[in-house]
Amino acid sequence: MSWRLGFNVGAAGLYVVWADQRTWFGVLAGLVVGFALVAVYDLTTGRLNYALRLIRLVRFGAYFLGILVRANLQIAWEILTPGFDQKPRILRYPVAHLNPVQTTVLANAITLTPGTLVVDVTHDGGLLYVHCMYAEDREVAIAGLRKLDQRLQREVFS
Repeated sequence: MSWRLGFNVGAAGLYVVWADQRTWFGVLAGLVVGFALVAVYDLTTGRLNYALRLIRLVRFGAYFLGILVRANLQIAWEILTPGFDQKPRILRYPVAHLNPVQTTVLANAITLTPGTLVVDVTHDGGLLYVHCMYAEDREVAIAGLRKLDQRLQREVFS
């Protein structure tokens, strides 16, 4: 996918120069033209569909942005309303089914979310230790991590 993305951006750059459209609209039009070229190439060669993978990546980005917004609002509410509504807990989350790159991406996604932090990874790479500020129910917190893991597997690494 990386060379396809590079080709798409390169085609956008060529379009901007060729059409003399040095505006945001010109860049967007170039990206659309490059996207169409790569999609047609994928259809003719029978390779993985670039359009589908890009759509899945954007869909995961929107899902993760939703998680970030909810977590930030929860933290902001905690700051604005003094009180101790937190139920902190350290959870063990199994990641033996992931390769090292996937484990790293999942750990970074968890750590980027306010209120959660990956504290440690076991030596064999089979477990993540995650600190959650709002984990009153362990099963609900694990289900949230599992949902993030499954979406990441399905939409980014498939």
